[in-house]
Amino acid sequence: MLKAWRNELLCVAGLGLGLFVLGLLIGAPEIPLGAGLVAYLGWHTYNLVLFQRWIGRGRGSRLPVSLGVWEAVFDGLQRLQLRSRRRRRALVQTLSEFRGAVARLPDALVVLDDDNQILWFNAAAERLLGLEWPQSLGQDVTGLVHHPVLPDALAGGGPERPMEIASPANGAWMLNLQATGSFGQGHRRMLVARDITPFYRVDQIRRDFVANVSHELRTPITVFRGYVEALRDSEPAPDWVRPVALMGEQTQRMQTLVDDLLLLSRLELTGRSESADIVPVSEMLGSIVEQARALSGPNRHDLVLTTDPAVRALARKDELYSAFSNLVFNAVRHTPPGTRIEVRWEGGPDHASLTVRDFGDGIAAAHLPHLTERFYRADSGRSRQSGGTGLGLAIAKHVLERCGAELRIDSTLGQGSTFSCHFPGARVDLAPVRPTVVAHLCDA
Repeated sequence: MLKAWRNELLCVAGLGLGLFVLGLLIGAPEIPLGAGLVAYLGWHTYNLVLFQRWIGRGRGSRLPVSLGVWEAVFDGLQRLQLRSRRRRRALVQTLSEFRGAVARLPDALVVLDDDNQILWFNAAAERLLGLEWPQSLGQDVTGLVHHPVLPDALAGGGPERPMEIASPANGAWMLNLQATGSFGQGHRRMLVARDITPFYRVDQIRRDFVANVSHELRTPITVFRGYVEALRDSEPAPDWVRPVALMGEQTQRMQTLVDDLLLLSRLELTGRSESADIVPVSEMLGSIVEQARALSGPNRHDLVLTTDPAVRALARKDELYSAFSNLVFNAVRHTPPGTRIEVRWEGGPDHASLTVRDFGDGIAAAHLPHLTERFYRADSGRSRQSGGTGLGLAIAKHVLERCGAELRIDSTLGQGSTFSCHFPGARVDLAPVRPTVVAHLCDA
């Protein structure tokens, strides 16, 4: 481009000098110079008109042909046009390959707008979710994929926890369904569904096996426990006192383990609980903390209970009792003697929460994600010594999930742990009066 401008300036200078000499010869130099200037401006005006017409026809049309600096301009534009075409072809090819890859994914992908209307979906969505192309485009996904939690999950705007649903296309298939967070300028979202039928069936077999074995163990354990109690009541010989006591403790531990396994299996097999009782949580916690005080015994834990009697929960009373008692009893079992344990129940129209906070040794961060797994123990020695089965937090988690609540665990080594249960407004019932009760339950 610099070379073209240099040639242009040389050409203009040479032409101007020639016209000036011609003007001197005829005795009127202004006439040739004026005519040359008009011609030069006309030439540039003509090329500007050609450039404007090219822009009006579209940048994909053929560029004009010219001379001088305009030739360099049009040549540069042609090179840019060729590069743009190559990039566009590469982009189209990449997009085509991407769409082909996405279309062949085994997982169903559905792109939604901010009104949950379907913008696009792949072939797996037709197979797993029963969508039809193009009839399903523009329709509300909640009207085609039925799940009681899906509308609330999409209304949240952020990524939600996966949901397990039966496939709308085939009720024998189980899907893992999850909504992603919003993306793009239109606040679009993506619904991802994965076929988990094989894993679900294996897990179902495991649950059935545990439930059946636990049920069959109840009878022999009951018989064994009866004979052990008979031996203990018959005042055995001094050499047998200790063995009989140990057999009694282990039999009781086996009985507790079987009961917890049966409860956990029932919670897993029955899914989300739709029926609910109005549970006076304040009274329930009072009973649980009294039992925790008895469990503490000589360890003399400082149990502090703060409740709002007006805030009640909508859940299965027996299941909620099992979840809350496990959390409080765990705090007693797994903290040193004399540890302060705070139990707080509070809430309002749109939420409620139970918080069990201890000021014990705390739990390392590496253990926190696994605490709700079956039989997982952060300190296996202390857990077995205290009589824990390793199923308490798993039971609490499943109970809370069945009533739409969430269990959160926070802990710092040396500062204690906090276990909190958060209930949505749909699971809260408020009584007219809201006094607050605070009780210190610890021996003087």
